Amino acid sequence: MALLALGDSAQTQQFQDFQLQNGYGSATKATITPGYGATVSAIINITVNTITEQTFNQIINQVKTSNKYQNRSDFKQLVDNSSYASAASSSTGIFGWLLGSGSSSYTNQNSHLTNEINKYTQGDASNDTTVANSVANIMVKNQSQVNVTATVQVTGQLLVPQPTIIAVETSTFKFTDQNGNTSSVTLLNQSPLVPVNPNDSSVSQNTVTPGSKLAMAPIGS
Repeated sequence: MALLALGDSAQTQQFQDFQLQNGYGSATKATITPGYGATVSAIINITVNTITEQTFNQIINQVKTSNKYQNRSDFKQLVDNSSYASAASSSTGIFGWLLGSGSSSYTNQNSHLTNEINKYTQGDASNDTTVANSVANIMVKNQSQVNVTATVQVTGQLLVPQPTIIAVETSTFKFTDQNGNTSSVTLLNQSPLVPVNPNDSSVSQNTVTPGSKLAMAPIGS
């Protein structure tokens, strides 16, 4: 799939609003109930609409044209160290710039990006506002279906076994354009995976083998 150019074609759509939902999303519908001390496998195989690593790298390059990247050494370090594997950890790193400070899990809220987009005007490519809108366009127009797979080992830690599902840290970006149309892009943190109680979505006392990681492959690649 061809990526957007970084020039004017990436700025043809102005977004008027933006919301973010952070939290743990179910990575599999399979429910497992390991006995105390027993280890069982959970198989993950899902399809999501997200951005590929190639698109993520394009976003990194676009952000590098911003004034903040050029003028703030601490922000420059965050951008340079950002990786696709943990892009959904949006409270830090590159997406921390888009979200602004104070974003918390499990809430929908407006962010720094909303303010930047609302006052968007055509301008120099190094302008932070222009870059913010370009990033939004790149995310929305270049998302694609990605197959996500993993085999996860879960060990029971409860004397009375309880059902457990595997969850993954996600960040869902919802962009609304000037015509009221909404587009959503979900980023998945490839690790760590989290065991969750299906009844109340709290983190389970059961444990997932350290280092368990999602494998993500664009469909049709």
